[in-house]
Order: sequence, then structure tokens, then C-alpha cells
Amino acid sequence: MNYLQKLLFITLLLSSTIAFGQLTEDPDDRRDQGKDPLRTQTPEGRPLPFGQRLRFGGGINGFRFGNPFSLGVSPVIAYQATERMLVGIGGNYTYTRYKPGLLYANQGVTINQYGFRGFLMYEFIPSILPNLYLHGELQTNTYQQKIDQVAGAYTGTIAAPLVGITYMQPISRRFGVNLTALYNLNYKPNDPISYQVYGGTPFVLRLSFF
Repeated sequence: MNYLQKLLFITLLLSSTIAFGQLTEDPDDRRDQGKDPLRTQTPEGRPLPFGQRLRFGGGINGFRFGNPFSLGVSPVIAYQATERMLVGIGGNYTYTRYKPGLLYANQGVTINQYGFRGFLMYEFIPSILPNLYLHGELQTNTYQQKIDQVAGAYTGTIAAPLVGITYMQPISRRFGVNLTALYNLNYKPNDPISYQVYGGTPFVLRLSFF
């Protein structure tokens, strides 16, 4: 291929790329028109590819300071199923430490939790309060409880359905800051395992980014 043929090929390639870009305008370009970006389609009505509907992120959860001390992390993958609905999966790890005297007189307790969750978020009143989602999820936790000065550890699994709301502050079409408040329908205040794993409260507050 001589120099002229190479130049012609590159020109055609660039022209095709520019034409394709104009044909499939990025939904974020709607901001220039004073409109919110579309989440599942281009402004011309074409469905966005699967990869452009995915959101990746994570956050922190279970944060409590004092007695007990607790802190967790939770990576997330979410998919924009419709303009108003997100579905996703995530994992989580939470560390909880009870100082001596709260559960046992002279012994502290350490709990490590590893979990998985599937969730669904639905923007239910976008015309009145946009970016407010009903939030439902099913969470399972495998936990390991270790009591100070006691050999061995107790391990088990507990599952919980959670319901509540999430408010998302969009940063871009595929990323936002989310504040979530959920209620644990499986919380049992008189069950010591439920009490220890969920920190003595049926409410779950979570800050996440995706």
C-alpha cells in the first residue's frame, strides 16, 4: 500500500468514525439542551449497548464508632435495566468489635462478616422528586465470631431481606453518590446472633458510589 492509499484509508476511517459519532449521539450531550441524559438509549431512540448501561462502584456501610466499633466495604455492579430501574449485585465485608463488658463481662468479641447481596432500585416519583428510589434487596452474611481468650470461633450464615429508599445525586450518566436507608425485616432483637451481626438495630445506613 503506497502513501496515497494509506492517506485515503485513514481519511475514510476518520470520516466513518465522525459519522458514526453523529449518528449515535452520546446521551450526556442532552445536558447542553437543558435535559437530563438518557440512561438506556441514545437521543435518537437507539438502545445503548450492554456495556454502557453498567455501573461500577462501591461504598462503605455499617459504620459505627464507640462500642461496638464497626466498618464495612461493599463493591457493586449495577445495570440500568430501564430509564427508572436499576438492578445489581454486590459483595461486602464488615468488621465489628465489641469491647469487654458489653456482651461479656471480661471478654471482647470480634465478628468478621462476608456477604453477598442482590438489589433492585426503582425511581418511583421522578416528576415530583427525581433520583429518589425505592430500594429492596436480599442479603446473606457468613460470619465468624471470636471471643477473646476462648479457643476456636463460631461460624454461621444469616440472611435478611431489606427494604427502604435510596437518594442518588448524579455526577454523570453512569455514576452517582447514593445515600441509602434500609430496614431489616429479619432482625430479631432477642436473638444474640442477629443482635451481634446487625449491631443491635434493624436499620441499615449506607453510603455508596456507582
